[in-house]
Amino acid sequence: MAPVIALCAALVAPWSTRAHADPGGGRVTVLVYDASGSMWGQLADGTTKVEVARRVLGEFLARRDAAVPLGVVAYGHNRRGDCRDIEELVPVGVHEAADVAGQLNRIRPVGMTPLTEALQRAADLIPASAESADIVLVTDGLETCDADPCALAARLTRQGIRLRAHVVGFGLSDAQAAALACVSTTTGGLLLTPRSGDELAQALDVIADLEPAVEIDTEAPTAPAYFDIGPHGEAGHTYRIGYRGRVPPDYFAGFTARDAGKPDVSASFRVVGGAGQSGNNPVSRAAPGEPGDYDLIMVAHDGTIIARQAITVVPARNGFDAVGTVAPAERFVIRWRGPDQLGERVVIARPDDPIGQLEYDWGNALHRGGEMRLAAPAQPGIYELRYLSARLDKVLFARRFGVGVAFQDSDRSGTAELARQAAAAVQATPGQDDLPPVRARFRIPDGFPESPLWWSALPLDAAVSPEAWAPSERRSWAKASSSLGATRSGRWRRAKSCSAASSRYCQARLTNS
Repeated sequence: MAPVIALCAALVAPWSTRAHADPGGGRVTVLVYDASGSMWGQLADGTTKVEVARRVLGEFLARRDAAVPLGVVAYGHNRRGDCRDIEELVPVGVHEAADVAGQLNRIRPVGMTPLTEALQRAADLIPASAESADIVLVTDGLETCDADPCALAARLTRQGIRLRAHVVGFGLSDAQAAALACVSTTTGGLLLTPRSGDELAQALDVIADLEPAVEIDTEAPTAPAYFDIGPHGEAGHTYRIGYRGRVPPDYFAGFTARDAGKPDVSASFRVVGGAGQSGNNPVSRAAPGEPGDYDLIMVAHDGTIIARQAITVVPARNGFDAVGTVAPAERFVIRWRGPDQLGERVVIARPDDPIGQLEYDWGNALHRGGEMRLAAPAQPGIYELRYLSARLDKVLFARRFGVGVAFQDSDRSGTAELARQAAAAVQATPGQDDLPPVRARFRIPDGFPESPLWWSALPLDAAVSPEAWAPSERRSWAKASSSLGATRSGRWRRAKSCSAASSRYCQARLTNS
């Protein structure tokens, strides 16, 4: 199979029938082009990412090996707010570079970032006859369609698809790149983060120059077990982890540092256990308490590691629901989201009490389902709920409340929101795909009538569909200063504004700032 390239944009014209020819065996490339609205964002030199991507991709297509079959998938190019806006633009085959580049140049970014489903669509395009494949995802943002690209990467590897997925994060922050690192790590690909046109060109060349993925020996024995868990886990939280195959009860399973051997026995790593000749499946294991890169391993009784799977432990989203104020000595309901490990406790304390002091009511967190009742202290005052570690030497999280006195809790977070944050650990921030606004200022001629105005603009490239448009509402300049402002995406060289009072006033100048 050959490399599959994923980028933000879309081809809109039908393709020639020649493209549907069987590409045969060997290497294959699929380009997934990201055309989400955020591609109108500007780089450090003031040019938009989509302008740079068009130029760099055109040059790259002209110099790549044209004999390597190419396919293109695009998303976000037809409709705003539609997570189904994914399209196979070019079927896998041998194409003229100029034809593909011409199609890419017609794309106008407007939509969302359904990159997970786009990656799946790209994987589906890889012909069964291909010997090696690479997916190269070039994106300027994270998933915005409630899907997990890391879980998809894990599924693809378990399905035995012989491909590498490379992530080219065009202008991504370090945090955003880290959220997508699992895609390349899980599949053996590269993670590159270009921030300019030159760096984007270099990233594409690096991937194109890679040797084909090593062909898998289908006769080689498979590992006796693999773990049924996604690529992320929350620090300290417990997971029910299944594995493929059967192992004896005296095998060990759990978390260890990335690429490390068998660790000491703990809540995160211990014997599989079970009755008879087969061990427990699934097993319960607590993710390590410190965020970072780890491996899940299965270890035979002689110390041999028979299965290893990468997993990234992310910071936990823990906390209590707000309590507000309760009456002295009242038994009240407490709800929380936490790791719920053996020995951990929920306690009531004064804010200045030492850690581990158990003067007031408390309960064990384990097997409570995140809810219990405790009795409030008899003495009015300000107290706090504390979630203590099993050794009672650390407060994992806390929240204040009042007893017999008014208490205003300014923290609006709660367990539902924390659960949502945990599920969205690899999701993009809201508004990522919004079209970046650009303020347009019009110079108003002397004697301009005080009447509603509207405006239009011409794109820089006449071959491209309009990339700026007038506000839907008309605006009156009479209530503003000497300029009329309107925010819309795009870059323009000139425009006109028109007055409802007279067509004579139809030639104002537009500047882009």
